[in-house]
Amino acid sequence: GHSPEHAGLWNEDEAWLLSGDQVLPRIGSTVSVKVGEPDADPLGEWLDSIDKLLATVPADVITCPAHGEPFKGLHTRLMALRDEHRMRLYKLAEAISEQPMRAVDSFPYLFNRQITDEHLHLATGEALAHLKRLQVEGRIRPELHDGVIYYHPAV
Repeated sequence: GHSPEHAGLWNEDEAWLLSGDQVLPRIGSTVSVKVGEPDADPLGEWLDSIDKLLATVPADVITCPAHGEPFKGLHTRLMALRDEHRMRLYKLAEAISEQPMRAVDSFPYLFNRQITDEHLHLATGEALAHLKRLQVEGRIRPELHDGVIYYHPAV
């Protein structure tokens, strides 16, 4: 979510999970590269945490998110969130294989809406998180041209 070192609270005896921003019922968490950690891989960490929750917390818990009403169906929601990000990564890698791009050029492959100046900062952080994940996976590489980073397919 928005917080570094996010923690969720799982009450195993009473079968509920306080998920905070990690698992939201209708929207995705904000997973962004932060200014102070430009080399971080927050999307990789977030995807790992989804796998950990799937392996650790039962599917039938009541999930209490930071936004929205409590809900059941934790595993279904976790898999949907994971799959949505994996699809975005796939589309972005495919697009970069056809033409190198800057972070702002990746917006149409990541977001279902026009990004306004008001949301440019958040969108750029999320784009960088996806680009970093592709880089860590060895699917793309960054290259600096005249002070601007362009992402190219890994060769």
